[in-house]
Amino acid sequence: MKRILLAPAALALPFGMTACSSAGLTESESAAVQKTAQQSEAMKEEISELNRLTRIYIDAAALYKQAADIPDEKNGLKPVLLDLAKKRNAQRDLLQARVITLGGNPAEHGQALGTMHRSFTAMRTIVDKDTEVAVEEVLRGERYLLEEINKAMDAAVTPDTRSMLAQLRTDADAQIARLEALK
Repeated sequence: MKRILLAPAALALPFGMTACSSAGLTESESAAVQKTAQQSEAMKEEISELNRLTRIYIDAAALYKQAADIPDEKNGLKPVLLDLAKKRNAQRDLLQARVITLGGNPAEHGQALGTMHRSFTAMRTIVDKDTEVAVEEVLRGERYLLEEINKAMDAAVTPDTRSMLAQLRTDADAQIARLEALK
């Protein structure tokens, strides 16, 4: 019997608390409270999007470092791939700093998909240990990175984040062109 009587009270509690939180506020104050809540939700979405990209950058840097071990020393590709891995790590740091600026906790680990891709690359190089494999795998990573940056730019992000993403996109485009020239 007590459960039956408590159920309606439990359902009414959130509505009562909402009424109390806005009780005594003017219409403009209530609108400001609602706008702050919406901004907070938008900020959470932006942080989530940036953390998703951060994970991809973590995986990209690891893949490029691994790919640098594939080609022989004669063709000069190893320093290019190591430099690209270093650049992706620096850009990961920028993404993490932006997340902190927005009040979030930055991602520190890659995705399971990235680990699988690196494993696939390692298996592939057992059969084909050459420069072409290294360049193809890094190109695939850069194209994926570019796609994901474009998706992030389509999301609702602040102007500062959009500007940072535009710079990342420009760099990814340049790296793709650079790698295609090496093929």
